[in-house]
Amino acid sequence: MIKASTPTIEDYLETIYGLTKSKGYAKVVDISGKLNVKPPTVTSMMQKLGDRGLLRYEKYRDISLTKKGVEIAKTVSDRHAKIMKFLTMLGVDKKTAYTDTEGIEHYMHASTVRKIHELVIFAENNPRWLDSMKKSARKKM
Repeated sequence: MIKASTPTIEDYLETIYGLTKSKGYAKVVDISGKLNVKPPTVTSMMQKLGDRGLLRYEKYRDISLTKKGVEIAKTVSDRHAKIMKFLTMLGVDKKTAYTDTEGIEHYMHASTVRKIHELVIFAENNPRWLDSMKKSARKKM
């Protein structure tokens, strides 16, 4: 896996990847809206990410990720989905799960995320176990 150097870079790449998948393209204004930052901030970051070989950026054009950028974005997106699924499986409401996922996703080791994913798969294949775990947890509260 290629590791982006900061959570901010990962957020930008994940956002561009998501926009490209959903809309077919990504523009500065779209990224600005998703990340709640000003367009000049996005433009500055696009130049930096372009210099790092993570995306192709030309002023007033669509932004596209390079192979390296896609690889990082897919990894971040996958990690996000696994953590989000785990938290919602536990009964955390979606809004809180999203906020918590955004807060922790960049700081979890890949092996930890793999173990969380294994637990999610186990729980999906053993719904009685999950129900029993939830009931047991409620009794202890």
